[in-house]
Amino acid sequence: YKEIPIMKMMFVKRLFNSNKYLLTYKYDNVVEKNNGLLNDLLVHNDLLKKINRAEKKYLNKLLTTYKRIYNGEKRMLNYCPSNIFFIERIDTRLRPWYKDLIESNLKIIIGGKKYNISKIIKETIKYFNDNKNTNYECVLSQGDPNTLNISKNSIFFDLATAGYNPIIGELSITFISTLLYDNYFCPKYHKASYYLHEDAIKNVEFFKPCINIKKIKKEIKIDSDIKTSNIRKYYMKSYIKILKKAKINMTSDIKYYLVMRLLCVFNINDMSLNDYYYSLYMVCYLYDKFSNNKNVYATLYDIIDEMEVVKGEK
Repeated sequence: YKEIPIMKMMFVKRLFNSNKYLLTYKYDNVVEKNNGLLNDLLVHNDLLKKINRAEKKYLNKLLTTYKRIYNGEKRMLNYCPSNIFFIERIDTRLRPWYKDLIESNLKIIIGGKKYNISKIIKETIKYFNDNKNTNYECVLSQGDPNTLNISKNSIFFDLATAGYNPIIGELSITFISTLLYDNYFCPKYHKASYYLHEDAIKNVEFFKPCINIKKIKKEIKIDSDIKTSNIRKYYMKSYIKILKKAKINMTSDIKYYLVMRLLCVFNINDMSLNDYYYSLYMVCYLYDKFSNNKNVYATLYDIIDEMEVVKGEK
Protein backbone atom coordinates (compact mmCIF):
# COMPACT_ATOMS: atom_id res chain seq x y z
CA TYR A 1 0.00 0.00 0.00
CA LYS A 2 1.35 3.40 -1.12
CA GLU A 3 4.41 1.67 -2.61
CA ILE A 4 2.70 1.09 -5.97
CA PRO A 5 -0.16 3.26 -7.32
CA ILE A 6 -3.44 1.79 -6.04
CA MET A 7 -6.64 3.36 -4.76
CA LYS A 8 -7.00 4.15 -1.06
CA MET A 9 -7.45 0.96 0.97
CA MET A 10 -10.66 0.88 2.99
CA PHE A 11 -10.01 -2.32 4.91
CA VAL A 12 -8.37 -5.74 4.72
CA LYS A 13 -10.26 -8.65 6.26
CA ARG A 14 -9.20 -12.26 6.66
CA LEU A 15 -11.95 -14.62 5.50
CA PHE A 16 -12.86 -16.99 8.33
CA ASN A 17 -9.92 -19.26 9.19
CA SER A 18 -8.44 -19.45 5.67
CA ASN A 19 -5.42 -17.77 4.08
CA LYS A 20 -7.77 -15.75 1.90
CA TYR A 21 -8.29 -12.05 2.42
CA LEU A 22 -10.79 -9.50 1.24
CA LEU A 23 -9.06 -6.32 0.04
CA THR A 24 -11.41 -3.35 -0.20
CA TYR A 25 -10.32 -0.11 -1.82
CA LYS A 26 -12.00 2.97 -3.26
CA TYR A 27 -13.31 2.96 -6.82
CA ASP A 28 -11.36 4.83 -9.50
CA ASN A 29 -14.12 7.00 -10.96
CA VAL A 30 -12.31 7.35 -14.27
CA VAL A 31 -13.42 3.77 -15.02
CA GLU A 32 -16.84 3.67 -16.69
CA LYS A 33 -18.50 1.89 -19.60
CA ASN A 34 -15.91 1.27 -22.34
CA ASN A 35 -13.62 3.86 -20.84
CA GLY A 36 -11.02 4.34 -18.15
CA LEU A 37 -8.94 1.18 -18.40
CA LEU A 38 -5.67 0.73 -20.27
CA ASN A 39 -7.64 -1.86 -22.23
CA ASP A 40 -10.16 0.79 -23.34
CA LEU A 41 -7.45 3.26 -24.29
CA LEU A 42 -5.79 0.67 -26.53
CA VAL A 43 -9.11 -0.47 -28.04
CA HIS A 44 -10.07 3.15 -28.86
CA ASN A 45 -6.83 3.50 -30.85
CA ASP A 46 -6.39 0.02 -32.30
CA LEU A 47 -7.85 0.95 -35.68
CA LEU A 48 -6.32 4.42 -35.89
CA LYS A 49 -3.26 5.15 -38.02
CA LYS A 50 -2.15 7.74 -35.48
CA ILE A 51 -2.55 7.54 -31.72
CA ASN A 52 -5.02 10.04 -30.25
CA ARG A 53 -2.83 12.78 -28.76
CA ALA A 54 -4.86 13.20 -25.56
CA GLU A 55 -4.88 9.47 -24.87
CA LYS A 56 -1.18 9.16 -25.64
CA LYS A 57 -0.58 11.37 -22.59
CA TYR A 58 -2.22 8.74 -20.39
CA LEU A 59 -0.01 6.06 -21.92
CA ASN A 60 3.10 8.10 -21.26
CA LYS A 61 1.99 8.73 -17.67
CA LEU A 62 1.70 4.97 -17.14
CA LEU A 63 5.11 4.43 -18.72
CA THR A 64 6.54 7.00 -16.30
CA THR A 65 5.08 4.94 -13.46
CA TYR A 66 6.86 1.87 -14.79
CA LYS A 67 10.06 3.85 -15.13
CA ARG A 68 9.90 4.59 -11.39
CA ILE A 69 9.12 0.96 -10.58
CA TYR A 70 11.98 -0.47 -12.65
CA ASN A 71 14.47 2.09 -11.40
CA GLY A 72 13.43 1.42 -7.81
CA GLU A 73 14.53 -1.15 -5.27
CA LYS A 74 15.35 -4.63 -6.57
CA ARG A 75 15.41 -7.86 -4.57
CA MET A 76 16.77 -11.27 -5.51
CA LEU A 77 14.05 -13.78 -4.59
CA ASN A 78 12.98 -17.31 -5.55
CA TYR A 79 9.41 -17.31 -4.26
CA CYS A 80 7.10 -14.58 -5.56
CA PRO A 81 3.31 -14.07 -5.78
CA SER A 82 3.34 -14.28 -9.60
CA ASN A 83 4.82 -17.80 -9.41
CA ILE A 84 1.17 -18.87 -9.57
CA PHE A 85 1.25 -18.02 -13.30
CA PHE A 86 4.43 -19.92 -14.04
CA ILE A 87 5.96 -22.55 -11.72
CA GLU A 88 2.64 -23.49 -10.11
CA ARG A 89 0.84 -23.86 -13.46
CA ILE A 90 3.25 -26.56 -14.63
CA ASP A 91 1.33 -29.14 -12.59
CA THR A 92 -2.08 -27.45 -12.50
CA ARG A 93 -2.36 -26.61 -16.21
CA LEU A 94 0.55 -27.41 -18.53
CA ARG A 95 0.90 -31.13 -17.73
CA PRO A 96 -2.81 -32.05 -17.40
CA TRP A 97 -4.03 -29.87 -20.26
CA TYR A 98 -1.40 -30.98 -22.77
CA LYS A 99 -0.69 -34.56 -21.79
CA ASP A 100 -1.62 -35.82 -25.28
CA LEU A 101 0.38 -33.07 -26.99
CA ILE A 102 3.44 -33.82 -24.84
CA GLU A 103 3.27 -37.48 -25.84
CA SER A 104 2.41 -36.81 -29.50
CA ASN A 105 5.90 -35.94 -30.80
CA LEU A 106 4.08 -33.53 -33.16
CA LYS A 107 6.27 -31.64 -35.61
CA ILE A 108 5.35 -28.12 -36.73
CA ILE A 109 6.86 -26.80 -39.97
CA ILE A 110 7.29 -23.04 -40.25
CA GLY A 111 9.21 -21.51 -43.12
CA GLY A 112 10.84 -24.82 -43.96
CA LYS A 113 12.05 -25.36 -40.39
CA LYS A 114 10.72 -28.12 -38.13
CA TYR A 115 9.82 -27.69 -34.46
CA ASN A 116 9.02 -30.47 -32.04
CA ILE A 117 6.19 -29.20 -29.82
CA SER A 118 6.63 -32.07 -27.35
CA LYS A 119 10.29 -31.14 -26.93
CA ILE A 120 9.48 -27.46 -26.36
CA ILE A 121 6.87 -28.23 -23.69
CA LYS A 122 9.10 -30.78 -21.96
CA GLU A 123 11.97 -28.29 -21.99
CA THR A 124 9.69 -25.66 -20.47
CA ILE A 125 8.62 -28.07 -17.70
CA LYS A 126 12.26 -28.93 -16.97
CA TYR A 127 13.26 -25.26 -16.85
CA PHE A 128 10.69 -24.36 -14.19
CA ASN A 129 11.29 -27.54 -12.19
CA ASP A 130 15.05 -26.94 -12.22
CA ASN A 131 14.69 -23.30 -11.18
CA LYS A 132 12.26 -23.53 -8.27
CA ASN A 133 14.98 -22.29 -5.93
CA THR A 134 16.68 -19.88 -8.33
CA ASN A 135 16.74 -16.23 -7.27
CA TYR A 136 15.42 -13.77 -9.84
CA GLU A 137 15.67 -10.00 -9.98
CA CYS A 138 12.35 -8.71 -8.62
CA VAL A 139 10.57 -5.37 -8.25
CA LEU A 140 7.52 -4.41 -6.21
CA SER A 141 4.65 -4.69 -8.67
CA GLN A 142 0.98 -5.54 -9.15
CA GLY A 143 1.97 -8.95 -10.53
CA ASP A 144 -0.74 -9.47 -13.17
CA PRO A 145 -0.36 -6.52 -15.55
CA ASN A 146 -2.97 -7.39 -18.16
CA THR A 147 -4.68 -4.37 -19.66
CA LEU A 148 -7.93 -4.85 -17.68
CA ASN A 149 -6.04 -4.48 -14.39
CA ILE A 150 -4.73 -0.95 -14.98
CA SER A 151 -6.65 2.32 -15.23
CA LYS A 152 -5.60 5.11 -17.56
CA ASN A 153 -4.82 7.09 -14.39
CA SER A 154 -1.99 4.58 -13.83
CA ILE A 155 -3.83 2.89 -10.97
CA PHE A 156 -3.43 -0.87 -10.51
CA PHE A 157 -6.29 -3.22 -9.60
CA ASP A 158 -6.47 -6.92 -8.67
CA LEU A 159 -3.83 -7.15 -5.98
CA ALA A 160 -3.88 -10.93 -5.47
CA THR A 161 -0.35 -11.22 -6.89
CA ALA A 162 1.02 -7.89 -5.71
CA GLY A 163 4.46 -7.96 -4.12
CA TYR A 164 8.05 -8.47 -5.22
CA ASN A 165 7.78 -10.26 -8.57
CA PRO A 166 10.37 -11.38 -11.17
CA ILE A 167 10.92 -8.76 -13.86
CA ILE A 168 11.18 -11.51 -16.48
CA GLY A 169 7.64 -12.61 -15.57
CA GLU A 170 6.30 -9.04 -15.56
CA LEU A 171 7.67 -8.46 -19.05
CA SER A 172 6.29 -11.78 -20.33
CA ILE A 173 2.77 -11.12 -19.05
CA THR A 174 2.81 -7.55 -20.38
CA PHE A 175 4.16 -8.64 -23.77
CA ILE A 176 1.61 -11.40 -24.41
CA SER A 177 -1.34 -9.53 -22.89
CA THR A 178 -0.74 -6.22 -24.65
CA LEU A 179 0.20 -7.45 -28.11
CA LEU A 180 -1.76 -10.70 -28.51
CA TYR A 181 -4.16 -11.79 -25.81
CA ASP A 182 -6.15 -8.77 -24.64
CA ASN A 183 -7.04 -7.79 -28.20
CA TYR A 184 -7.87 -11.25 -29.60
CA PHE A 185 -7.86 -14.39 -27.44
CA CYS A 186 -9.28 -12.91 -24.21
CA PRO A 187 -12.28 -11.05 -25.67
CA LYS A 188 -12.97 -14.07 -27.89
CA TYR A 189 -12.69 -16.83 -25.27
CA HIS A 190 -13.47 -15.02 -22.04
CA LYS A 191 -16.12 -12.45 -22.91
CA ALA A 192 -17.38 -12.26 -19.33
CA SER A 193 -14.23 -10.46 -18.21
CA TYR A 194 -15.11 -7.63 -20.63
CA TYR A 195 -18.37 -6.76 -18.91
CA LEU A 196 -18.98 -3.00 -19.45
CA HIS A 197 -15.91 -2.98 -21.72
CA GLU A 198 -17.40 -4.84 -24.67
CA ASP A 199 -15.85 -2.62 -27.36
CA ALA A 200 -12.85 -4.97 -27.25
CA ILE A 201 -15.13 -7.83 -28.35
CA LYS A 202 -16.27 -5.82 -31.38
CA ASN A 203 -12.67 -5.51 -32.61
CA VAL A 204 -11.73 -9.20 -32.33
CA GLU A 205 -12.21 -9.96 -36.03
CA PHE A 206 -9.62 -7.35 -37.00
CA PHE A 207 -6.96 -9.36 -35.14
CA LYS A 208 -7.87 -12.69 -36.70
CA PRO A 209 -4.70 -14.16 -38.26
CA CYS A 210 -4.31 -15.01 -41.92
CA ILE A 211 -3.35 -18.61 -41.34
CA ASN A 212 -2.87 -21.59 -43.64
CA ILE A 213 -2.61 -25.09 -42.17
CA LYS A 214 -1.52 -28.15 -44.13
CA LYS A 215 -1.20 -31.65 -42.69
CA ILE A 216 1.65 -33.71 -44.09
CA LYS A 217 1.51 -37.19 -42.52
CA LYS A 218 2.29 -36.60 -38.82
CA GLU A 219 3.58 -33.10 -39.43
CA ILE A 220 1.73 -29.77 -39.64
CA LYS A 221 2.87 -26.99 -41.94
CA ILE A 222 1.70 -23.56 -40.78
CA ASP A 223 1.95 -20.24 -42.57
CA SER A 224 0.59 -17.32 -40.57
CA ASP A 225 0.97 -13.70 -39.69
CA ILE A 226 0.73 -12.27 -36.18
CA LYS A 227 -1.55 -9.26 -35.90
CA THR A 228 -1.45 -6.39 -33.42
CA SER A 229 -1.92 -2.60 -33.71
CA ASN A 230 0.23 0.52 -33.92
CA ILE A 231 -0.64 1.71 -30.42
CA ARG A 232 0.20 -1.68 -28.91
CA LYS A 233 3.54 -1.65 -30.70
CA TYR A 234 4.25 1.87 -29.44
CA TYR A 235 3.36 1.02 -25.85
CA MET A 236 5.32 -2.23 -25.80
CA LYS A 237 8.44 -0.76 -27.40
CA SER A 238 8.36 2.13 -24.92
CA TYR A 239 7.97 -0.32 -22.02
CA ILE A 240 10.93 -2.41 -23.21
CA LYS A 241 13.03 0.73 -23.62
CA ILE A 242 12.45 1.52 -19.92
CA LEU A 243 13.77 -1.90 -18.90
CA LYS A 244 16.80 -1.55 -21.15
CA LYS A 245 17.64 1.93 -19.82
CA ALA A 246 17.28 0.65 -16.26
CA LYS A 247 19.95 -1.94 -17.19
CA ILE A 248 17.70 -4.88 -16.31
CA ASN A 249 19.49 -8.10 -17.26
CA MET A 250 17.05 -9.99 -19.46
CA THR A 251 17.98 -13.49 -20.60
CA SER A 252 16.73 -15.80 -23.34
CA ASP A 253 14.97 -17.77 -20.57
CA ILE A 254 12.08 -15.44 -21.31
CA LYS A 255 11.05 -17.93 -24.01
CA TYR A 256 9.83 -20.34 -21.32
CA TYR A 257 7.74 -17.63 -19.67
CA LEU A 258 6.21 -16.73 -23.04
CA VAL A 259 5.37 -20.38 -23.72
CA MET A 260 3.55 -20.54 -20.37
CA ARG A 261 1.53 -17.42 -21.18
CA LEU A 262 0.58 -18.77 -24.60
CA LEU A 263 -0.48 -22.21 -23.33
CA CYS A 264 -1.63 -21.72 -19.75
CA VAL A 265 -4.04 -18.78 -19.76
CA PHE A 266 -6.57 -20.76 -21.80
CA ASN A 267 -6.57 -24.43 -22.75
CA ILE A 268 -5.93 -24.16 -26.48
CA ASN A 269 -7.62 -27.57 -26.97
CA ASP A 270 -10.91 -25.71 -26.40
CA MET A 271 -10.22 -23.18 -29.15
CA SER A 272 -11.16 -23.25 -32.81
CA LEU A 273 -8.81 -25.31 -34.99
CA ASN A 274 -7.26 -22.18 -36.49
CA ASP A 275 -6.65 -20.61 -33.08
CA TYR A 276 -5.23 -23.88 -31.76
CA TYR A 277 -2.62 -23.92 -34.51
CA TYR A 278 -2.13 -20.16 -34.30
CA SER A 279 -1.13 -20.67 -30.66
CA LEU A 280 1.29 -23.46 -31.56
CA TYR A 281 2.67 -21.31 -34.36
CA MET A 282 3.47 -18.51 -31.90
CA VAL A 283 4.99 -20.97 -29.41
CA CYS A 284 7.41 -22.18 -32.10
CA TYR A 285 8.04 -18.71 -33.49
CA LEU A 286 8.89 -17.10 -30.14
CA TYR A 287 10.85 -20.11 -28.89
CA ASP A 288 12.98 -20.01 -32.04
CA LYS A 289 13.54 -16.26 -31.88
CA PHE A 290 15.07 -16.39 -28.40
CA SER A 291 16.91 -19.65 -28.99
CA ASN A 292 18.93 -18.18 -31.82
CA ASN A 293 19.66 -14.72 -30.44
CA LYS A 294 21.29 -13.76 -27.14
CA ASN A 295 20.47 -10.05 -27.52
CA VAL A 296 17.05 -10.26 -25.87
CA TYR A 297 16.14 -6.59 -26.17
CA ALA A 298 17.01 -6.46 -29.89
CA THR A 299 15.01 -9.66 -30.40
CA LEU A 300 11.96 -8.22 -28.64
CA TYR A 301 12.08 -5.15 -30.90
CA ASP A 302 12.46 -7.35 -34.00
CA ILE A 303 9.47 -9.49 -33.04
CA ILE A 304 7.29 -6.41 -32.60
CA ASP A 305 8.48 -4.96 -35.92
CA GLU A 306 7.63 -8.22 -37.69
CA MET A 307 4.04 -8.22 -36.42
CA GLU A 308 1.37 -7.15 -38.86
CA VAL A 309 -0.74 -4.08 -38.09
CA VAL A 310 -4.52 -4.56 -38.22
CA LYS A 311 -6.22 -3.43 -41.41
CA GLY A 312 -9.27 -1.21 -41.48
CA GLU A 313 -7.60 1.76 -39.79
CA LYS A 314 -9.78 4.83 -39.46
